[in-house]
Amino acid sequence: MYSLLSAGKRHMRFLRKLPLVTVSLLATALLAGCVQNPVTGKKDFLLVSEDWELQIGAQQYLPLRQAQGGDYVVDPGVEAYVRKIGMRLAAQSDRKLPYEFNVINDSTPNAWALPGGKISINRGLLVRLKSEAELAAVLGHEIVHAAAKHGAKGQTRGIGLQLGVMTASILGAREGYGQQAQLLSSVGAQIITSQYGQGAELEADRFGMNYMAEAGFDPQGAVELQRKFVQLSKGQRSDALSRLFASHPPSEKRVAENIKTARSLPANGRRGEDTYAKAMARIVKTQPAYDAFEQAQQAFKKNNTRQASALLRDAISREPREAHFHSLAGDIALAQRNLSVAKNSFDKAISLNNNFYYYYLQRGKIYEQQKNVRAAQADYARSVKLLPTTAAQLSLGRFAEQSGKPQVAKRYYAMAAQATGDDATRARAALMRLEPPATTSTRLLVRQGLTPKGTFAVQLINQTSSNIANVQIGLQSAPGTPTRMQEVRQLIPAGQSRLIDTGRKLTSRQAQQIKVTIINADIVR
Repeated sequence: MYSLLSAGKRHMRFLRKLPLVTVSLLATALLAGCVQNPVTGKKDFLLVSEDWELQIGAQQYLPLRQAQGGDYVVDPGVEAYVRKIGMRLAAQSDRKLPYEFNVINDSTPNAWALPGGKISINRGLLVRLKSEAELAAVLGHEIVHAAAKHGAKGQTRGIGLQLGVMTASILGAREGYGQQAQLLSSVGAQIITSQYGQGAELEADRFGMNYMAEAGFDPQGAVELQRKFVQLSKGQRSDALSRLFASHPPSEKRVAENIKTARSLPANGRRGEDTYAKAMARIVKTQPAYDAFEQAQQAFKKNNTRQASALLRDAISREPREAHFHSLAGDIALAQRNLSVAKNSFDKAISLNNNFYYYYLQRGKIYEQQKNVRAAQADYARSVKLLPTTAAQLSLGRFAEQSGKPQVAKRYYAMAAQATGDDATRARAALMRLEPPATTSTRLLVRQGLTPKGTFAVQLINQTSSNIANVQIGLQSAPGTPTRMQEVRQLIPAGQSRLIDTGRKLTSRQAQQIKVTIINADIVR
């Protein structure tokens, strides 16, 4: 983690039978033993597979970026520049991965990497860097986290049958995008909010500096960056930097080790202060606009719409092409029940950036209030593709139910029911309404897979608003074979789940072939 949230717990495999849209993970330990680390050459004990790593990165990269503010698109040259530097470093990596580099539109100083080489850096960190060499230090560090399997080792230490749901619950426009998405149960979110040990951090510094030198950058950039963070951590930091250092505080030891590493590397590498300043000119110049925007968000949160609107006008005058600013204007108008003004604001936001879930979600709410079902459905569906939210899933379920498609409705309700909050409660109630009490098969969502020990396990998720007891499940290994019954003695509270480990050692293929049925499940009223 580069002085902030960083990258990578890895390897567990997604089961093919998981419901569409959710990113619920059943960890399948396909690899157990010593594996040579491609960066260090040492032997690492891992319980997770490379397939899992690639799949985690590919599936969770977009949703996690969306949940943190989406990509920065006002000045496409910024992201293109970061990608150019990133790919130049990735070419030196000891491990060839499908590396990607994106800039997240958030002012918090942050950089992280997912398994599979999916790397993000926030606009808020870019404005604090001073040279290409410092940027290369950040990106090289993150590349090493991905290449050296640091997340895989962390996942091996803390591995369990992960059953997280990548369903977001909207808490309201006033809370900020990152707080709206309940992603902490997803493996990807656990990865970017985790801390590495000191050894992994020093390793990422050291080999990242090697990549810098090989790519032609001055490794002194890594020394200067750590020195800067150490000084900022001594009481001269902002609240945003406090969050950065709380995740992983800088240390004098890292500075000393970086100095030592730099002495062993070529000293005539590229620093690129002028080039960096030119590439970042717009985000540096418009930072006051984002400061005003964040103050407007806080004012809106306190119901001071007059102050929020004034601050927002200032932000828009400084950076008229930032879609987030127009989106907040839409939120303010929506709170004032001025639907036409709100819609115009979200239309403007989408015209500036048509790849952020929140704009479609909010406009969908407006269309729904205006009884424009077709338009609302289209916007909700678009938002769910970018980031699943309970609000959109619940509404899509209602539309499907109203149009006589109960099975489609139940799928949306089932996904929404796995979150928390009022919308999830409504989704569970809708599931109960669509399924008569005499039928028990849909009261419990069933997921199955292997634990890290290789034993077959079943997770039962109570999708109803009531407690469920006296659960009996049937396990059938193959068609025509006897069904083995297993009782679940524990009560399953409303909206919660129970994990049943059968203790049976199976292969991944055998686990996928088992048919799990609900024989009995009683509602406790």
